[in-house]
Amino acid sequence: MIEDLTTRVDGSTAEARQPADPRRMTATIKTLARRLGADDVGIAQLNPQFVYAHVGRGPEPWGAPIELHHRLAVVFTVEMDFAAVAQAPRLPIAREAAHQYLKAAQISVALASHIRTLGYPARAHIAGSNYQIMLPPVAHDAGLGELGRMGYLSSPRLGGRIRLGGVTTDLPLVPGRPIAFGVQDFCERCRKCAINCPSGAIPSGPRSTVRGVEKWPLDIEQCLRYWRLVGTDCGLCMRVCPFSHPGTLVHRLVRAGVRHSPIARRISIAGDDLLYGRRVQIR
Repeated sequence: MIEDLTTRVDGSTAEARQPADPRRMTATIKTLARRLGADDVGIAQLNPQFVYAHVGRGPEPWGAPIELHHRLAVVFTVEMDFAAVAQAPRLPIAREAAHQYLKAAQISVALASHIRTLGYPARAHIAGSNYQIMLPPVAHDAGLGELGRMGYLSSPRLGGRIRLGGVTTDLPLVPGRPIAFGVQDFCERCRKCAINCPSGAIPSGPRSTVRGVEKWPLDIEQCLRYWRLVGTDCGLCMRVCPFSHPGTLVHRLVRAGVRHSPIARRISIAGDDLLYGRRVQIR
């Protein structure tokens, strides 16, 4: 179903361009995305560094140069079910990932189609290797979360228990700004995802500079090799991450402390180890 949607990511733009006040249009697009099923929505100035160079799979020919000149990106999150994530690396995690990728694709395609009816170009970027932009850093620029050790975008409310969707466009919108709520410092201390990664793909040491960006670089080949071994999307890193816990009162209070206090980060890591264990048992 997702692959079928790759033929609908772009299309003709209406000849009559509707006048658009950036602030009002930003509010309208965010509201529409949420009504379509998105959990959180942001706008980013599209950094050319985050545009892929060549086409992967998709309706365009494999290996063709990507020509994407849109100025802005509308990016959003969709929530992955906690009960399914808690069963990683077993089959429910793969089923839930596919479900949310489909949901994100449907939202993106509908959103891009609506923008084109307003007279502005817009392209949806969806799974099925149809992405022409790297969604995690674009979502970071839009203020949807921070990039953590395990390579995911961590949102303030759902942690890494999300999937991303996006639309690039020239519709006049107001970009957001990156946010910080303690993830980088927390990940420096926690290391639980690296400890539990069965493939050793997540580094346990400090960040390093990769193409001008300070990050924890993943060993992607090792990660995918384990996926092929177990036949699922693994997801153990998402499962064990303290930010992935459901939004109970206790967890909301802990997150508030993590946002504002380095001491609270140390205490919360110790508390998470005490309550949930340092290592997960895979049955």
